[in-house]
Amino acid sequence: MEENRENQAAEQSNGSRQKRETPGWLKVLLRILASIFTALLVALAVVLVLNRDQLNLDSVKRYLTYQALERTDEGQGVEFTISSESGNVYAALSDSLVVCNANHIWVYSDGGTAYVDMEAALAQPVIQTAGSYALVYDAGGGELYLFSGRVLVWEYETEGDYELISARVNDQGWLAVAEQATGYKAAVTVYDAGQNKVITENISSSFVMDALVSPDNSQVALLTIGQDGMDFVSTLTLYSCTDGSETASAQVSNNVVLDLSWDDGGLWLQEENGVRRLDTELQEVGSWTESSYYLQSYSLQDGYAVEYFSYYRSGALGEIVVLDEQGEIVGTLDTEGEVLSVSAAGRYITVLTDSALTVYTADLEEYAAMENTEGALRVLARSDGTAMLIGRDTAHVFLP
Repeated sequence: MEENRENQAAEQSNGSRQKRETPGWLKVLLRILASIFTALLVALAVVLVLNRDQLNLDSVKRYLTYQALERTDEGQGVEFTISSESGNVYAALSDSLVVCNANHIWVYSDGGTAYVDMEAALAQPVIQTAGSYALVYDAGGGELYLFSGRVLVWEYETEGDYELISARVNDQGWLAVAEQATGYKAAVTVYDAGQNKVITENISSSFVMDALVSPDNSQVALLTIGQDGMDFVSTLTLYSCTDGSETASAQVSNNVVLDLSWDDGGLWLQEENGVRRLDTELQEVGSWTESSYYLQSYSLQDGYAVEYFSYYRSGALGEIVVLDEQGEIVGTLDTEGEVLSVSAAGRYITVLTDSALTVYTADLEEYAAMENTEGALRVLARSDGTAMLIGRDTAHVFLP
């Protein structure tokens, strides 16, 4: 009996192994599928290597973001009509275009829908964008408008006949507004993302040129200009947004400072003849100067600066220079044709000439190009690698 039970158990075990054994045809199919999968991985690796400059996270974002955008046969965004009035000012805002002039403000989608179409009195309109925010104000006037995406979230008007000197918004929606004030040369007020007043600095000793809030909202920087003997001196002063106390101050230039930018690593100062980089303690860490040529345009980005100088006051010949935070040159580009517009955003630099649009990476390596740009007069770079091309009365998105 015991022997019979052992034989039965052995037969059952052999039967189970036979049931579990993979059929030969399935083994062949699995080997074929494995070979195909390996070949696909090798092909994908080759494609990624050959197109590593074009295939990145931004290309994936573009694919997902612009799937629904109406396109031409060439794969570009369809042109849409915009205002053709003289004095128009333009700015790129995420996947939108902001346009304003002395009488009007528009915010267009990439497809041309006017989500904002409002009248406004802006004798000298200025647009400043950061992240998903756009700030439109009248320099020397009293009107200010803040947009979050395509929605107007705040309107501000100065008291009496006081004038706005400057206004800035950062990526978090915090604002620094400089304006005239009774008994002072200027008052600079910081507002949080809910447009609540945080602090006000009243300045009486020098003239305020500009002000902006730090990326972490902890400080506000005031750029002032005063006299030292016969010379004009620009000074940058930092104040705490907690209690208004002064945290740092430094004379930053004997030249006119045209623009300021503040990122996590420090501040950029754009001057007439070059650019200067300061750390968060206002110590200079780098600078670059070109006094022989004429500054035509510039862009101050997170970690790098773009300077476009021409050899003559009017003319096409010149050079585009990209500088790192130490003021070292990381890329140059000679310009021979007529340069209509230079713009930078994120890791991309766009150059529009009378014959083509070219998108470069931040080291001036070519990323994408388009030759048929007839009618385009201006380009606005966007951080995902796309660009907005603007003509006299039309605009459309360039999709690499």
